[in-house]
Amino acid sequence: MIFDRRRSASGLRAPVLVTRFLGWLIARPRRAKLSISIIFDTAPVLMMNLLGMAGYQLLCTCTVSKAVQYGVAALLSLFCIGVFVACGLYRPLLRYRDTLIIFPVLGASLAAAGTIALGVLAIAPAPNLLLLIGVVWLGLMAQMLAWRLIGGALLNIAVRDISPNVTHVAIYGAGRAGVALAEAMEKDDTLNVACFVDDNSHLHNRTLHGVKVRSYAALRDLAARGRLGLVVLAMPSASPARRAAIINALAELEVRVETAPTLEEIISGWRRVSDIRAVSPEELLSREPVEPDMALLERELRGRTVLITGGGGSIGSALCRAIIAHAPTKLVIYEMSEFALYSAERELRELIDARGGRIQLVCLLGSVLDKPAVARAFEAHRPDIVYHAAAYKHVPLVELNPIAGADNNIFGTLNVALAAQRYGASKFVLISTDKAVRPANVMGAAKRVAEKLVQALGKNTGGPSYAIVRFGNVLDSAGSAVPLFREQIRNGGPVTVTDPGMVRYFMTIPEAADLVIQAGAMANGDGDLFHLDMGDPVNVADLARKLIRLSGFSVREPGIGGGDIEIRFIGLRPGEKLFEELLVDGASTPTGHPRIFRADAGVMQWRDLEPYLEQLTHIVAEQNVDGLKSVLHHLVESYGAGKIQTAGTGNVRSLSGA
Repeated sequence: MIFDRRRSASGLRAPVLVTRFLGWLIARPRRAKLSISIIFDTAPVLMMNLLGMAGYQLLCTCTVSKAVQYGVAALLSLFCIGVFVACGLYRPLLRYRDTLIIFPVLGASLAAAGTIALGVLAIAPAPNLLLLIGVVWLGLMAQMLAWRLIGGALLNIAVRDISPNVTHVAIYGAGRAGVALAEAMEKDDTLNVACFVDDNSHLHNRTLHGVKVRSYAALRDLAARGRLGLVVLAMPSASPARRAAIINALAELEVRVETAPTLEEIISGWRRVSDIRAVSPEELLSREPVEPDMALLERELRGRTVLITGGGGSIGSALCRAIIAHAPTKLVIYEMSEFALYSAERELRELIDARGGRIQLVCLLGSVLDKPAVARAFEAHRPDIVYHAAAYKHVPLVELNPIAGADNNIFGTLNVALAAQRYGASKFVLISTDKAVRPANVMGAAKRVAEKLVQALGKNTGGPSYAIVRFGNVLDSAGSAVPLFREQIRNGGPVTVTDPGMVRYFMTIPEAADLVIQAGAMANGDGDLFHLDMGDPVNVADLARKLIRLSGFSVREPGIGGGDIEIRFIGLRPGEKLFEELLVDGASTPTGHPRIFRADAGVMQWRDLEPYLEQLTHIVAEQNVDGLKSVLHHLVESYGAGKIQTAGTGNVRSLSGA
């Protein structure tokens, strides 16, 4: 039927006949559309010229035949169209116009009316002729402007209705940022703003920017019926925790989710409101930030020389960025990977230049196992504070290469810690891991030995203030699960997860870096062991499901039909366990920061450690894997205990110790 109607994602209806005609019109070549635009202008021009002729007769009290009226009106109309063409009125594309089209219409119609007025006044002036021409001109301009605005709006609707590539968008946030985003999307033929969504019930079913404001329940219904392709979160001033709550709710829908920049990004000039981007995994787990003790950090870092080993890694580079904000005199990066060092240097130099360029940046390429190179770095730069982040962290790889992993994590730490003592550093902070607690793998056991070394050195008098900061997994760090998940989703799956019950503690990179610096500043000097509040444990399979849904795909799992991307469970790899713990066998005490705790852990004396270090030196030289594991079992009593964990024992999180 001619008057059948189709419903868009927003609920608006458009007559099929009109949509088809406008679609046909859009497909015409440029010259044909130019001719149609001239025809649409000719009608109001001719009508207003005829009215002008009738008014002129009344003013002149003269009689003119109909043929003359029509002839003069036709000639004047042709003249007006010629003026419009000369003024460039038909150059812009109609469907990309907005209210600013009033200016070319105003200019072109004024040029035509002014020229006619001058001609008429010169040939046959009459009383009130200028008033008549003004009225005719206003009527002409109003008609020309009206059909352009209406036509442009209809064409935009038609393009979105007939195009199979249009994405129907819901904007979450009916505020200024949401409206600005809708205005930007209007100029993109591939996007159609279907509705706004807001938590404020007083706004529901109201109209904003031509579309309705809906509730989350209505959004969920639209997504379930396949009426939406994208949801954009446009709440730049919302707190991280609030944004995380909304994003986690949206992750339950099978629709792609993106976000507008935060208020900080907009104010800093890094992004505009219209610069939407994919949701980062960090935003899924963001918590309300706790303000650091800025006075403490300023005393700790301002004017100091700071050295960071592993400064090109995820945590190391985040530490560099955070430290730069507190104006040290010199920042020394010691990194084994050439590419990581190059990337970090480029980013940090830009950051330093943006802050006035008063911080000296030194980038050193070397391994922490190269004892002479470490000594040269310390002798040349005499750092006040050392953050030791260099380590082998990938559990299955270290399990397959146990000698290399233990050598780097134990003796690399020892080399840097002793250099800090020898060259007068005031503080040494070891970045440790929750895998050092009841370790089920060589990596974790070696990190626990490194902790024991630092604790023993901290008990000696006259050296630096030694401290250890222990925390869990960092989202989006190199080699972690999240970048792998995203790559697998981009490739169409499958997304590989170790086990349905695997649980991990996660923290965002910036939060971890800030808390490490804060904890290091609290160190008393005797080998303090700090652990960070990692929040609630996260089921890794659930995290994978959310990332798949936020990317706009449905999940396919074993035993469940359908779905776009499969989650495949591959089983535990060497050295892995289902649950990680931050502390065991003891108690931890709070500090001045609500997310930093001081652990009560047993400390070995240096004289007791030395025999084991001598054994390990020979074991590494001889590549004796069995000997290595035997020494690790003696040094780390709980080594291997993590392997027997089950779902009933993995939620221990507020205990302390080795």
